[in-house]
Amino acid sequence: EEIIEEVQNVNLINALKVSGRTKNGLGIGILNAVTEKTFATIKDTIADQTRRVVVEPLTNYNVLVLDQRFRKNSSVTLINTSVIRNGHFRDANVTGLAWDLNTKANTYNLSGNVKYSIINAEENKNGVYTTLSFAETSGNYRYSVGSDFVSKDFDPNDLGINFFTNYYNFYGNANYRILNPTKLFNRFRINYDTYAEFNKESGKVQALDIEVNVNLTTVKNNYFGMGFIFHPSITYDYYEPRAENRYVNIPRKLESWASLSTNYNKKFAIDLNPSITFTDEEGRLAYAFDIGPRYRFNDKLLLNYSFSFSRKNNNKGYIDKFDDDNDANTPKLIVFANRNVITYSNTLAGKYAINSAMTINLAVRQYWSYAENKQMLELQQNGTLTPYDLYTKNKNSSFYSWNTDLSYSWWFAPGSQLSVLYRNNASNFERIIDKDFKNNITGLLNNDALKHIFSISVKYFIDYNAVKNKFRNRA
Repeated sequence: EEIIEEVQNVNLINALKVSGRTKNGLGIGILNAVTEKTFATIKDTIADQTRRVVVEPLTNYNVLVLDQRFRKNSSVTLINTSVIRNGHFRDANVTGLAWDLNTKANTYNLSGNVKYSIINAEENKNGVYTTLSFAETSGNYRYSVGSDFVSKDFDPNDLGINFFTNYYNFYGNANYRILNPTKLFNRFRINYDTYAEFNKESGKVQALDIEVNVNLTTVKNNYFGMGFIFHPSITYDYYEPRAENRYVNIPRKLESWASLSTNYNKKFAIDLNPSITFTDEEGRLAYAFDIGPRYRFNDKLLLNYSFSFSRKNNNKGYIDKFDDDNDANTPKLIVFANRNVITYSNTLAGKYAINSAMTINLAVRQYWSYAENKQMLELQQNGTLTPYDLYTKNKNSSFYSWNTDLSYSWWFAPGSQLSVLYRNNASNFERIIDKDFKNNITGLLNNDALKHIFSISVKYFIDYNAVKNKFRNRA
């Protein structure tokens, strides 16, 4: 079978948002949206027949937020999201309670949240996410400590996003900062951070980081920052193998980064961001750099350009898995690859202000990333990787994408906006790596996959209190 009519978007039937805050400090937010039932067409190539399959049923999305402020600097918030799909499809409900509590003088802070997810489907699973942190929030010397806990089945992804579960962590920060400008610096801060994460089932260390960094802005408004991140022991990655209770060993490593931004108040400015990672494994090295010049022609026109490059030598990554008991979660064999991963990105952005209420914005982005496999490896039960020469499939990968956004925006009244947008985008994934930049971009833009979108939207803000007072005055 093959998909002959694939759905790229689901149409919105209607959406409604209501928000506001009472005189007693209670904030209320309600969002409701309904999307239509959507089908894809699949063809049986042997019988030469087609059939329609529901890829998204009629769906109702709801968000409710109640936020109570008190003592002018603290709040407690209740959040509920629900996704209800028509028929026998998956339904989801997530409820969260969050708090942000500060002392009267804003000297100390206690914050955290508890979230509980319920999934009504074949898996019928419930999960919990909790976080708690305490911090000193005033003075030159400050600190914070905290911890998170995420159960295996916590799942907010119907109306949110979270890819990592089944862990708990502890983290801390100590820092020094200047509170007022000096003869040399407008801002200066030095940080010490530590982070430790553990798998909830096995107790193995999934991450262990120690970082020291400094960030400063000179009296001439030039920014500079640099930092070192040390991973002092082997850690165990439970996500990359993509199978339950399997992990791959991650060697010790040292990361270093720097960042420079010249004064944005000048017509010409530039951003530089180099980084390098040394790994305790022969030949395994990663480095990257970003460069971003920007030029302000006048008060109306600004252009930004950004080029990014990264290279990961002898990177280890998942390729394939095989099972002999029809259970994909417990595969008999997991194949990794020793590979080089190279990524390029070019971004051009421009903004032209016609006047204080009208702007034209342009954003063009090209992205290319490819992974060239050098050797296949078998993941062992103890997390090590050994050569595996029996795997002969071509699993090289090359992904290319292009995006262009051209928009016009007019703020015709307070809080009210007219937007006109033209967008085109395309992407391509291949197993054959063509390292000719021109061939890649020409093939992509001439591809039938290049999509064009044109949209017009109008947002009009109605001030309830102003309307109420106007009618009251007329009466």
